Amino acid sequence: MCYTVSYLTKRKVKYARRAGADEAEVKELELQLEELTATQPAMYHVSGFAHPRLLCFTREDGPRFDLFRWGLIPHWVKDAAQAATLSRQTLNARGETLFEKPAFRVAAQHRCLVLIDGFFEFFHFAKHTYPYHIRLKDGEPMALGGIRSTWHDPQDRVALTTVSIVTTEANPLMARIHNNPKAEGPRMPFIVPRELDEAWLSPEADKDRITSLIRPFDADALEAWTVAPLLGRHASPNLPQALEPYDYPELALLG
Repeated sequence: MCYTVSYLTKRKVKYARRAGADEAEVKELELQLEELTATQPAMYHVSGFAHPRLLCFTREDGPRFDLFRWGLIPHWVKDAAQAATLSRQTLNARGETLFEKPAFRVAAQHRCLVLIDGFFEFFHFAKHTYPYHIRLKDGEPMALGGIRSTWHDPQDRVALTTVSIVTTEANPLMARIHNNPKAEGPRMPFIVPRELDEAWLSPEADKDRITSLIRPFDADALEAWTVAPLLGRHASPNLPQALEPYDYPELALLG
């Protein structure tokens, strides 16, 4: 799983209707989106290690959108130094061990949908990496399974809600792209199928039910292409061009 996502907020109101909100709820959610996006510029590519705020949808206190910081901080973290260290290690949460890891056990009971337009993954070839952009073929917003936690800084008691993106085994498309030799097998984010939105968000769902939902997404519903470098001195700026197809001649040799 790559730690970089593309994130364009303007289309996310579509998600309100996708999630089954009635018209009154849609209007309320539209207002929430206006307030959130006023302080959150569009991100065409952003690293998880920058801990951006991601647009999330929850239902525990009624349907609502929120911005949660990427990089989960469990409630039991003692101080800011520990929080900073741990949040770099919790950008992703393996679905297979979601209810076993101390950092994720409680957060796994507070699930959300992380709304993005696509994500990036790096393909490894001849000691170089090549970024791919992956999105839904129909161009609709993508919902990733997320877990969240609220931590109170003991110094100033400020509450900070953070999120981790759940991952699963890669489908055939992602298995070809995510070939990092240092990884424990190819992975991909858990993309929540539309029909499972409510099942994932349900507070009544038990451990076995939630675990059963975490599966690779249909590869035929996704599309992917190489984009210009995202890292290093030649990295693309945070502009729409970062999403445009970019050819690497050396990859053409792979067929």
